[in-house]
Amino acid sequence: MIVNAYAILSLFACGLQCAVAMWLTGRWLNSRRVWSSGWTDGGAEAVERNAYLMMTLALVLLGLGLASWPLLYLLLQSYVPSWPGVMCIDGVTRIGTGSLGASRFLPGLLTALQVFKPLLMLMGGAWLVIYLANRATSNAPLMRRLLWGLLIIGGTSLCDGVCTACYLLIPKQEDHLAAGCCTQATSTTTTRSSEPLLAGVSGTELAVVFMLLWAGLLILILDSIRKQRGGPKRMGGLLASTLVVSLLGGLFLVDVLSPALLQRPHHCPYDLVSELPESVIGIVLFMVGSLWVAAGSIASFCADVPETREILPGVQARVLFLGLFSYLGSFSLLSVQWCVPVSYTHLTLPTNREV
Repeated sequence: MIVNAYAILSLFACGLQCAVAMWLTGRWLNSRRVWSSGWTDGGAEAVERNAYLMMTLALVLLGLGLASWPLLYLLLQSYVPSWPGVMCIDGVTRIGTGSLGASRFLPGLLTALQVFKPLLMLMGGAWLVIYLANRATSNAPLMRRLLWGLLIIGGTSLCDGVCTACYLLIPKQEDHLAAGCCTQATSTTTTRSSEPLLAGVSGTELAVVFMLLWAGLLILILDSIRKQRGGPKRMGGLLASTLVVSLLGGLFLVDVLSPALLQRPHHCPYDLVSELPESVIGIVLFMVGSLWVAAGSIASFCADVPETREILPGVQARVLFLGLFSYLGSFSLLSVQWCVPVSYTHLTLPTNREV
């Protein structure tokens, strides 16, 4: 185990996250026993007494998940000097590949963490939209769905905390097979290839397609905010558009934006964390915008009941506005950094040259 300030903070955060998740699950099971006996007036009051506590615990879990997401990459960046030849976070993610010991689980754990954390934020955002719509009604028709959502959030958060603890506690020491005719030691210090992900598509073509689709998505969001029309079909189209733009955004980041910001033919966005940390803010805003828009769209499929059909579009409009604001902030920051590249060469010390 590599011990530093980020590792200790991450271990504390994941321990707190697991404790809150188990507490939430226990309270949920207590409320579930009330359901099984019938949704009577007394049972509804008992569930309502626990509801405020469970929802508070869910908000705490979402806050911990939101804080642990950037903390994970700060932790990985702090691990970079631990291995000779590892230049950035990408090299750290490969530590343990091909190993025989417990470290062989490290790449899989990191992959799981990079899935659980955005998934937890997405589910939390959708749950929050459903909660606000349910709160605006007089008879709380979505209470059971909200409670089931709490169980899913608690379970996902618990899995995220356990994976984080396992990654921190597993020794970061590789143990490869001995050299032989049927064995091969795997090098984990290789860097990302200089070739783009889409070798057959030029960077200009990818940038044009991405920008056009992103502009189209912004128009759809503006139209949804202005008209405040929901429904599974309309919001389903918005969700599909968001997924397509997010996928193209990832390809654009690797193939076009990273080499442009780094000012060299290098397609590793992890290098931006150490070399251009201000650009990470724009990337984070893009991800936050996608999560807000996707969460507002998913809520249409989970909260489409007669009591909320007049309320839900207004709640979704507020969430979509947050997504639109995040998208515009991301576009502004990344455009400025792309068009006005920053060079740090003037900060290097002068050298004496003999003639």
